[in-house]
Amino acid sequence: MKEPLESIVAAHLSAWNLPAGAERDKVVADVYSADVFVGEPDTAYHGHSGMTEAISGLQAQIPGTAISRSGPIQAVQDLVTYSWDLGVGGQPPMASGRDVLIVREDKITSLYVLIDAPAESQ
Repeated sequence: MKEPLESIVAAHLSAWNLPAGAERDKVVADVYSADVFVGEPDTAYHGHSGMTEAISGLQAQIPGTAISRSGPIQAVQDLVTYSWDLGVGGQPPMASGRDVLIVREDKITSLYVLIDAPAESQ
């Protein structure tokens, strides 16, 4: 891996926090492989269009929130994991969980989302 994991994870989280549009589309293309797999508890997405759908779905479900890393990055070979919080700045998190990434050639090829404490229904 040439790109530091900190940079890859930061760009990944940035993609999930950006509003829909050209900037987010560019980050998605830069950070994820063209055939990226996204595994969430209830569904799966594929490719850049699937990644965009997953991000837009979260933003529509819980508007005004942001995801931030809440724990250290751990890595073994091409597997990368860290914990995260979802919430509005300055307030307690609405949800927390862990991402498990597979990173190959500086691109995220798979993302598995594990939710520890789900947000309450809106």
